[in-house]
Amino acid sequence: MNFYLQLLGIVVILSFLEFKIINNEKQVLLFVKRGFFPCVFLCCVAGVRALKVGKDNYSYSRYFLKMTFERVHFFNPSFHWIYNLWDLIIRQFTDNVFVFNFCCAIVIYIALYFFVTRYSFDERVSLVLFITLGIFFNSMNQTRQALATAVLLFGFKYAVEKKLIKAMVLCLIATFIHNVAVVMIPIYAFICLAQRIGPRTVAFFSGASIVIALGYNRLIGIFVSIFPKYKYYLKYSKLFVERRSIYRYADFFMALILQIVLVYGLYKLKLREVNEIRNGEGGENNTNTANDDFGNILACMNAVYLCMTYLILNGDIFNRLKSLFVYWVLLTIPFIIKKYFSDNWVIKVLVCVVSIAYMWRLGVHDGDGVIPYKAFFDWEDVLF
Repeated sequence: MNFYLQLLGIVVILSFLEFKIINNEKQVLLFVKRGFFPCVFLCCVAGVRALKVGKDNYSYSRYFLKMTFERVHFFNPSFHWIYNLWDLIIRQFTDNVFVFNFCCAIVIYIALYFFVTRYSFDERVSLVLFITLGIFFNSMNQTRQALATAVLLFGFKYAVEKKLIKAMVLCLIATFIHNVAVVMIPIYAFICLAQRIGPRTVAFFSGASIVIALGYNRLIGIFVSIFPKYKYYLKYSKLFVERRSIYRYADFFMALILQIVLVYGLYKLKLREVNEIRNGEGGENNTNTANDDFGNILACMNAVYLCMTYLILNGDIFNRLKSLFVYWVLLTIPFIIKKYFSDNWVIKVLVCVVSIAYMWRLGVHDGDGVIPYKAFFDWEDVLF
């Protein structure tokens, strides 16, 4: 675990690096944002990992080596054919599994970079949370889902911009990489088609999440009937009993607190906006409306995440979905700090310190098999 603490320190240091290259006409030729160097560093770390880092890493490597044209199963949704095609394309150039891992890491961290730099109110906090919340661990183990999520992160841009066709195309591509991405099709479609994401939409998502949570047994039966290959995930556990899964309770309470703060804060912001309009001080109304809409989108995504964190307290089958929606927590926490706590740096430090304690707990119960970390080569041979 010490390696990941050192990695976290390097990411924090690199996140302070930001510069612009400007010509004589003061036109920006190159703008390197704060998230660039941390994402490049994390991409390299994930790309050069040994096969034993990640329980599924070895299986994905063997799958890659066995990939042939006949195994792609073009346009067959039962065989995640786009992922197979990705394997086949790389396989045409190399049979080195470490090159394959590095190619996957490049896609994942390009998506993360644009996702964070476009929508996070503090890239440093988002990148710290990416590591401390265990997303970095999952991405090194669940390669296929991480690739599908990367495509969905690209698609989020089009969902926010109300570009339905582009968003749906990327959702379908992600679905043919990993089945878990199918849940984003109705969500992205709803965001695109809704004229405005307002408080009623947040209430709808929150209510729907409650209904899903209460109808857990029926829902899990429907899910397994549609995807019978996930039947082995049916491992039931009693609420607040298993000590080995205590980090799951942290997920649930974190999501619950975020949702309460989000909904209450958005209500207060809306109330303040109405008062400003009544007093004739609504000059920045368009900006406030855009921020409110984005905050409402985050509240909707967090409502689904809250639902998933509750469901995995009862069984493992929804853990994959929780791993998908946790990406929006990277945006939600900086949004809350910026909007409700005036971008207070003390709050930022406190959040990061608490999340490090969470990461340490993940290390004690390493479910992804990524601890200890080891590169596929010997560092001493390279450096000395």
